[in-house]
Amino acid sequence: MFESFAHVPAYPLVFPIFWGAFAVFLLIVMRHARVWMAVQAVEPRALRNVPRRAWGVVRYSILQTRMFTEPDVAIMHFGLFLGSTILLIGNINFVTGGIPEAILGYPFGGAIWAFLLGLQNLMAAAALAGVAYALYRRLVVRPKRLTTIDTRVHFQVLAFITAVVSTEFVAQWCEAAAFGSIPGAFISNAIGGALAGLGHDVTNAVFIVLWWAHVFVLAAFLVFIPTNKHFHVYTSFVNTWLRKLEPRGQLPMMDLEREDATFGVRTLADLSWKDVFDGFTCTECGRCTAACPANRTGKPLDPRALIMGIRRMSETAEAGIDLIPNSPSVTSTYGLPGAKPKEELLRAPVVGNAISYDAVWDCVTCGACVEACPVTIEHVDKIVGLRRNLVLEDSKFPPELTPAFRGMESVANPWGQPPSARLDWAKGLAFDVRTAEDVKRAGRLGELEVLYWVGCAAAFDDRNRRVARAVATCLDAAGVSFAVLGQEEACTGDPARRMGNEYVFQMLASQNIETLNKYGMGERTIVTACPHCFNTIGNEYGQLGGTFKIRHHSEYLADLVRSGRLRIGTDGLPQRTITYHDSCYLARYNGVMSAPRDVIGAIPGVTMVEMADHGRQTMCCGAGGGRMWMEENRGTRINAARTEQALATGAGTVATACPFCMVMLRDGIAEAGRGADTADAVSSADISELLAASLAPIPDRDVPEGRRLTVV
Repeated sequence: MFESFAHVPAYPLVFPIFWGAFAVFLLIVMRHARVWMAVQAVEPRALRNVPRRAWGVVRYSILQTRMFTEPDVAIMHFGLFLGSTILLIGNINFVTGGIPEAILGYPFGGAIWAFLLGLQNLMAAAALAGVAYALYRRLVVRPKRLTTIDTRVHFQVLAFITAVVSTEFVAQWCEAAAFGSIPGAFISNAIGGALAGLGHDVTNAVFIVLWWAHVFVLAAFLVFIPTNKHFHVYTSFVNTWLRKLEPRGQLPMMDLEREDATFGVRTLADLSWKDVFDGFTCTECGRCTAACPANRTGKPLDPRALIMGIRRMSETAEAGIDLIPNSPSVTSTYGLPGAKPKEELLRAPVVGNAISYDAVWDCVTCGACVEACPVTIEHVDKIVGLRRNLVLEDSKFPPELTPAFRGMESVANPWGQPPSARLDWAKGLAFDVRTAEDVKRAGRLGELEVLYWVGCAAAFDDRNRRVARAVATCLDAAGVSFAVLGQEEACTGDPARRMGNEYVFQMLASQNIETLNKYGMGERTIVTACPHCFNTIGNEYGQLGGTFKIRHHSEYLADLVRSGRLRIGTDGLPQRTITYHDSCYLARYNGVMSAPRDVIGAIPGVTMVEMADHGRQTMCCGAGGGRMWMEENRGTRINAARTEQALATGAGTVATACPFCMVMLRDGIAEAGRGADTADAVSSADISELLAASLAPIPDRDVPEGRRLTVV
């Protein structure tokens, strides 16, 4: 019996030691779970989209693709992960009495088991090298994201990993020295051969001490894991499986009709159990905080601190629960703690405990934190949930938002402008801009190819009106039959929703859905130059029954150029260098990155240069999440930091594809002393403006006198 461990004295003691520790591990996990079960029972539908969920586990948890933004760290972490996983085979073998060895050692004369032992040798060396590099980063390199929190637990984890791996590895060296070569364990055999000169008694004694040391260290590590950030080695797989599969840009829907509902998130109990589970999945790596533009510019928002704070609140709520809870009868008879967390601890407010009030409003909802997180934690949805409660229940929000809220409620736009001004941007164009109402009245809706959704910024902001003129010019030049809604268009509700005013969002969205359906826009294409409108109509109106095909103008214009419907001139265009700023709601939320570059690349004489942060790793302009209508009083301005990256490229033009980004970067360039009236001026332009200015003349175009106005 237990033939593989015949030379291990008192081997059967392994079972009570390890499995006792495993029982404690399960009891600790169950105590965590009692809080998860006590909060909102809203949960992901784990058995829907199984192939997609499974691929996510492979992609994010096993292959760890999000780690590779830092290749050296990714290789180190992957070495630790792979080493721990492969070494787990050996640990399972000795705590089960050698069952894996008996099964895998039988076929092919033991070749499979020998191969696994060799692989374990290799992975043990890789894991120890990974620990060494991790220590080097923490003690020598010291990146900021690893120095802003208490890292003692990080060193404890590294110490445990070192002890677990080294005791097993070195014990095997001594086993090979004392009892002869072990098939497949090529590193241990080589070192064991060198140690054989110490004599059997010495190497056997060291083997026994280290073998049992490994058992005790492994048991202690198992109990330690669920009490700290290293719990992610188990929870990350579950968290990735349960990750949000809805479009990244879709915020959770609120049922405003429920009389007993809490609007948004106020307390720990208002969070879903998946939100709390996120706290126990956080690795404390700080990638979210390092990516956060608010934190990068000196503001108090710290996404990692929010997630850690939620975990801390959950641990506080479970503190009074015994590992082996008392039964209900014992609890009621003797007044002892029960199996449920105390109500007052579940009702602790999140704002003030896990995150400060100012930090809640610093968020630009850019999604950089979510994109950076290697274990697929959702930060933005939690922050918007907190805003919803502050706005809808407490009426507590930055005072400068009041005019924007009032404008959206009264005249359907945050600028507070009258609907009659929505078509002012089209005055003086060389062609007529029709409204959908005009087209319907003429009985020609069937001929309509596109509805151009102008958006509030392009309708009311003087600078962005030029963008609307450029988009319309390109559509007209391509012969596209298009119309606009004019006075019937209302704000999509994106700013209201991101600022926490779900009531105003649903009011505006319902109004727009009704208008769009009136003109049969579910059967046609909507084109917009605003990524926020693009995201809201495309990803969020479906929650209210509005399903529409919407395209960003960069995609539609790129198609017009490729198809030859838009002809670009070749004469008189200057040689110039352009850098393109990726909008968060276009690139990160919706994956539109190549189309804007295709439009710019189609213009003769243009050389493209990229900023330091681009594509999905773009840096926010600072206007998202309703920040367009808020003062930025803490830290440095986000748009100034982004402008600095743009100017560092040496480009003469900063191209955008978002009206908010246009405003923020224009202001940033001016504040940096590189505005239009300076000696070394840098311009900002929407991609549609650049394209419209390079179009070939349209032959035989009859332009009435007095309407020969420049587009850009």
